[in-house]
Amino acid sequence: MMELAMQYHSYPLEPRIDKATGKIIAEQSGNLLDVVNCQQLIMKAPPGAQLELPLLPISPKHSSLELAAISQAVGHYETWVSGSVHRHNNIALAARGISNVLLWPGEHFSFNEVVGPRSPERGYMPAPILLNGGRGMDFGGGVCQVASTLYNAALDAGLKIEERHAHSKAVRYVPEGRDATVSYPDLDLCFINNKDGPVIIKAGLGGSHLWVKIMGRSK
Repeated sequence: MMELAMQYHSYPLEPRIDKATGKIIAEQSGNLLDVVNCQQLIMKAPPGAQLELPLLPISPKHSSLELAAISQAVGHYETWVSGSVHRHNNIALAARGISNVLLWPGEHFSFNEVVGPRSPERGYMPAPILLNGGRGMDFGGGVCQVASTLYNAALDAGLKIEERHAHSKAVRYVPEGRDATVSYPDLDLCFINNKDGPVIIKAGLGGSHLWVKIMGRSK
């Protein structure tokens, strides 16, 4: 009976956001074999009978209606992007990486986990970075501007910051003390959705204009 129960057991799927399109993907219920009723059916069934096994639905914790209610920016920040084509490329890649990320209440966001390694295999190019108070070149140069813009949007939304690191010197694109440096896998930007409802991160680069919005429910 245990093997039968495992065969018919399926976990519910929570509603989610399609990473590429930003569209809502509806939740799906799971199933659990009703073992007690199943045993009774088997015991009463004549030899060779075909049985329709009783299943119990398992409901997801959340509904897509919660995501459909997300309609306004509860946090927003913009920065001006300068520098080389390589730097613009890296910023666009990282912005795409954090965009359409869904956080349910209590969920944790890690920039490094979401964006991943900044490597040439993943499309990142060498661009200037701040290194020990000076300048250097590295794959993913410019990604810190995305982290800093996201950090300020998260602050504007009132999200709980768990980890943030400052650059070794001031940067031009945000006020002093409002920057966030990241370096995979050591230096990270992390925060928690401490709101009552889900939030969705939106980000993009249009020309030289980098923007990040934290989308939430209207008050």
